[in-house]
Amino acid sequence: MAFRPEWYQDENSKRRSSASLPDWSAIRWILTVTVAVFLLQAMIANAMQSDVLGSLLGLRAWYADGDLPNGPTSFNFFFPVQLFSYMLVHQMGTLGHLFSNMLFLWILGRDIEPSLGKAGFLRLYLTGGVLGGLAQWIAYLLGGSTVHMIGASGAVYAVMLLAVFRNPQRTIIIFPIPIPIPLWLIVAFFVYSDVGGLLFGGGFVAYLTHLVGGAVGFVWFKRGDLVARAHGNFKRAKNAQKLETKSEDRREMDRILGKIQSEGLSALTKTERTFLNQRSRDLREGR
Repeated sequence: MAFRPEWYQDENSKRRSSASLPDWSAIRWILTVTVAVFLLQAMIANAMQSDVLGSLLGLRAWYADGDLPNGPTSFNFFFPVQLFSYMLVHQMGTLGHLFSNMLFLWILGRDIEPSLGKAGFLRLYLTGGVLGGLAQWIAYLLGGSTVHMIGASGAVYAVMLLAVFRNPQRTIIIFPIPIPIPLWLIVAFFVYSDVGGLLFGGGFVAYLTHLVGGAVGFVWFKRGDLVARAHGNFKRAKNAQKLETKSEDRREMDRILGKIQSEGLSALTKTERTFLNQRSRDLREGR
């Protein structure tokens, strides 16, 4: 009987293992997950006669009377999770909310994902959504509002603004207008409408989320991927701290060994013995 080691894989098994998770673009993953959650949201709403999933995953600062079993208006401690989950749920009773967000994501996201990469595009999308949601959440918190917010508009605005600043002459056709319209004009109209809505009110639109999400796209255009840069700076600082700690440990070890050589092992203090034992243990364990 032939023996095949556990680490051995033929080409077919490699292909099977790599095929277990589709190698999709970030846009396709976002579209698939968002639409799947919307279908689940619709099924639950139809069965319960209430948008239970939207209320659960939507972002809010306060729970109103009756929202929780324990009665009075209370602070929402689940908001850190909802800063991400609110992007996955959309308005029930119409496809317009979901369709418009995913349409602009699909049209404009494909212009910028090839240069950002899958991970870079996800960072842009999530940063726009999270910061946009956080801005609106703070407004709800300060205003005492118990409204919950849903939708991926803040994240999509980040994609739109980066796309328009990178290629302002890009044109798209919006049905039923049969002529190409410059992208910058469409986005400028959206931003103008949101500024007006924020200043003068009207409707149940999270204008602040749109504008802050768009600001993320603008900052990305001017400064690049700030999340990746911050992560890189953090890793470099952490590595530098490790090197400094190792240097300090090495100097302390040299001092203790010099003390042993000149005064003997019995001259070590309790702290010095503990340090020496710990370093010896680290060496034995390969740390």
